[in-house]
Amino acid sequence: MYKLDNNQIDDETNNSVSLTSLLEFLDPIASKVVSKYYHGSNLSKAEQKLRNFEGFRRRKPHHEHDSHHLHHLNRSRSFLQLEDFKVRALQRIKNLDKPLDSIFFKNSSRLEKAFYPFTLFNIFFIGFLMGRFPEWFHVYYTILFFVLMPIRFYTYYKTKNHYFLADFCYFVNMLCLLFIWVFPHSYSLFQSCFAFTFGTLCFAVITWRNSLVIHSIDKTTSCFIHIIPPCVMYVIYHGLPLEYKIERFPGAIIQSELDIKKNILWTSLYYLVWQSLYHYFITLKKSSKIKSGERMTSFEYLTTHQFKNFWAVKLRSPWPMIIYTLSQYLYQLFTMLLCGIWIRYKLAAALFLTVVFLWASHNGATYYIDHYGKNFEKEVDRLRLEVENLQQKLQPDSDVLISDASINDKDYLTVNPDEDFDDSSSVSSKSS
Repeated sequence: MYKLDNNQIDDETNNSVSLTSLLEFLDPIASKVVSKYYHGSNLSKAEQKLRNFEGFRRRKPHHEHDSHHLHHLNRSRSFLQLEDFKVRALQRIKNLDKPLDSIFFKNSSRLEKAFYPFTLFNIFFIGFLMGRFPEWFHVYYTILFFVLMPIRFYTYYKTKNHYFLADFCYFVNMLCLLFIWVFPHSYSLFQSCFAFTFGTLCFAVITWRNSLVIHSIDKTTSCFIHIIPPCVMYVIYHGLPLEYKIERFPGAIIQSELDIKKNILWTSLYYLVWQSLYHYFITLKKSSKIKSGERMTSFEYLTTHQFKNFWAVKLRSPWPMIIYTLSQYLYQLFTMLLCGIWIRYKLAAALFLTVVFLWASHNGATYYIDHYGKNFEKEVDRLRLEVENLQQKLQPDSDVLISDASINDKDYLTVNPDEDFDDSSSVSSKSS
């Protein structure tokens, strides 16, 4: 009987779950890794071995050696099923990438025209839910999150900006979803979400100049992840009836004033968790791609654009990153110190959210005026240059025509004395 090469099967099955193949499956579009199982020979060899040992699978194992062979055969079959699923999934993703690329990049004007009324509807509908049906607002927030985030991931992924998705604002949104759907009894998680949303996220609209440009999916999504979470926390704490809050969100019931010390402790803990994960998976693991310019992060953007001439940026590594991390932490603590006011006074919290929304709207209006106004000025300047160039090209031709015309006029006005004499003699001869 033909014996199965156990070592060979071990190599194939172990390679099938390697990090490279897993990353290729999770990252099929932008990854430059080509699967060696896609059209390689290992898959055909494994299929051949399964065909040779199809009868062996049905046999009842008589001793330990046969049982060992059967175990490896089952692993090989699992390997085949995994590879087949991977090939079909990759093909479906690649087929889906073409229409998505056409929608979001090549023919984006159609999508923007459709997204404009969608954003207007959501602005009015969110206000309606907050006032009339506050118990459904967190549900609508979740729906919008899972509608906009896949679009944000795809567009950032295609433009190689998906490392921005590891920023703190997305982490805070995930904390809010965890409180809403997993840990609604957590008192500490609610206070941390309230502090993060009314602190870091709201002030980020000012510092990062989030713009409510209602036809742009990218800019509207940025406003969504910064403005809607504090609105959700506001509705949960100030807008829900007490009976419903006790049943649905008992962690949001605060008997006395906000304990600032405990809140600082818990928010610092969550912040430390995020920073640790961020620096391990992004700063360290992806340092080669970041340094080469293949990927962009918030730190790289700030140090190469807005604060490229700042003194801390010119220090030796890792001091710029350490200063950036500490500054971000102090910024987070400073912004959350005002949360005691937003917890205690409902009107003050509502006015603060209104100011944040109006700030984003003002940034959006500035974008419309500056962007399209400057584009119009550029078009006018371009047309002016074209007209001036055309006039310069036509100017020599016009000078030649004018000079020719002046010469002809001079020839016509010049009197020839010989011609006058002949004319007079002929006249005299005729008269005689």
